[in-house]
Amino acid sequence: MPAAARRIDPVVGALLVCLAIYYAATRGIFQGKASGDGYLGFLYLPGLVFHHSLDLARPAPEWVSILGRERTGRVANPVPIGAVAVWLPPYLVGLGLRQAGGALVAAGLLPGWLQERLRPHVPPARPLSAHGPFDYWMAGLGSLAAGLVGLGLLFRLLVRRLPVAAARLGVLSAALGTPLCFYLVTQPLYQHAVSFFAVTLFIERWDAWRGAMTGRRWAALGALGGFMMLVRLQEGMFLLLPGLDLLGGLVRQLRQRRLGAALQWVGHGALLVGVAALCFAPQAIIWWYMFGELRAPQPPGHMRWGSPALVETLTSMRAGLLPWMPILYLALPGLVLGRRALRGLGGPLLLLLALEWYVNACAWDYHGSWGFGPRRFTDAAATVGAGVGGLWARVRGRGGRAVLGALLVVLLAWNLCLGELLRRRKIKNSAVGAFPLVQWVRWAGGPPWLERWAARWGYPPAWPAAWAYALIYRMPAVHFEGMVGNYLLERDWRVRSYILTPGFAFAEAPAYVISGVAPPPPGGWRAGQGVPAGPEVRLLVPLSAREPVRMILSGDFSGQARQVQVWWNGERLPQLPASTQQKVVVEVPARLTHARARLNEIVLRELPPGTRLQRLDLQSWTAWWKR
Repeated sequence: MPAAARRIDPVVGALLVCLAIYYAATRGIFQGKASGDGYLGFLYLPGLVFHHSLDLARPAPEWVSILGRERTGRVANPVPIGAVAVWLPPYLVGLGLRQAGGALVAAGLLPGWLQERLRPHVPPARPLSAHGPFDYWMAGLGSLAAGLVGLGLLFRLLVRRLPVAAARLGVLSAALGTPLCFYLVTQPLYQHAVSFFAVTLFIERWDAWRGAMTGRRWAALGALGGFMMLVRLQEGMFLLLPGLDLLGGLVRQLRQRRLGAALQWVGHGALLVGVAALCFAPQAIIWWYMFGELRAPQPPGHMRWGSPALVETLTSMRAGLLPWMPILYLALPGLVLGRRALRGLGGPLLLLLALEWYVNACAWDYHGSWGFGPRRFTDAAATVGAGVGGLWARVRGRGGRAVLGALLVVLLAWNLCLGELLRRRKIKNSAVGAFPLVQWVRWAGGPPWLERWAARWGYPPAWPAAWAYALIYRMPAVHFEGMVGNYLLERDWRVRSYILTPGFAFAEAPAYVISGVAPPPPGGWRAGQGVPAGPEVRLLVPLSAREPVRMILSGDFSGQARQVQVWWNGERLPQLPASTQQKVVVEVPARLTHARARLNEIVLRELPPGTRLQRLDLQSWTAWWKR
């Protein structure tokens, strides 16, 4: 092992200190360091410590009406259990501190200003079993510590193959250029910081032992793999790294007709899988306890293996990889161009990233619901670090490295800026919708010149996809940013029966309207105002699935609604009898609908003079996601 890997590197050490300070200096969002899934995950702690139960109804009865009871009568916590192992120690320490603080407050032994500050957080103001921002802050220290150790492990992994400078840049890129930083310091009670630690530990040990495996090491990798899956089930994909080694060894022995050696490889594979399954068993038992059967918390239809949102997962402004993690523009080429420097590490990591891309794209909510960026790819921060480090090692000359260094500074600063804007709630979270850069600038209160630039040119990390869509669909490139991923008729919640967006108002000037309507006046259209339209209007609409729909076009058609023609993906549709003077209604068969990244073209023709369009809405009566 290189000497640099046996000591704390000063640059990496300074990074870890800065992250710890960042954690201490910032509160988080909403409830503090626990919100959304992070809050649900935290509830394991008071449930276990004070109620001795995994039933979510015990520590949080208010969630019974939201999540409902399973057939076992229990309220299931949908969050995996694995991260609790690193949250529990600091949480217990926090309880002790609260108890000690309560005693000091009750005895009046503290200065008045400190007593007033502590009183809301300690007994006797509230029982010890209650929880608040201080408890979340303490529990989150476990995720912070795990993530910082993971960054140290990443440096150890990279410095085996790369120069120290390249390894340092790889660690900086993984920490500051991906969602990892946000889930280390702002929302640590999501599982992502712990999953980064678990995955990086697994990769580092696999790499260190590769070529010198023993039975104990296969078993150890199995245990680490089981822990990964306890934190997040999808991390089981990383078991393919040793799995491919096993397959290669088995094939070699069979080609040489060495049956005994081949059986030994089979035994090692069984040991790896068996130990991983054994270590994952606690989560399986919890699912059985919650649901009365062995199944994951996701509802039927959550994974759509035949309809992956590959384009959206990669390019959409709605939590897409490239718009929200643009450092991939450096990391992906680095894994390929730096393959010699990485010596057998880049290829497997690139393969796993591609597999993650597909699996996450198959999830119903590919965007991960509430979060910062493509949060389900936080475990790939080590892959990003390897790619950036490999690219740095590949680039020669001061000029090339100066350009690469400048790009890295911009990309890392941009990622930190987005995280802070979200933490301060200046912008929307990445999963709520695809919003153009100009909207981000307006929310953040950016300068007028930047707003004008964004409205004209759009978001640079989205340019490749935006230009491609502009050519294919004959539209301005900037429309891509507010369109792809913003499905109409998108279902949500546990049974996917709640429709988020049935339609849109023309006065909101959404990206769906390509041509044929009047430009908005200064200050925009008033809410509910009809938008003047020409004789032909062209729209592009994304749908989440192929299904029959009913389209309702509302507006003022000057008493001539019957003459309006509706063309959907090149075919004219007849108006239904439900049409009126203010509504044009047509039915669209499933064969005409396109889904996911493939857009639907709607052309409205023969609009009478004086037409003012109000809304376009879609209705569906199918339950396709249950089939």
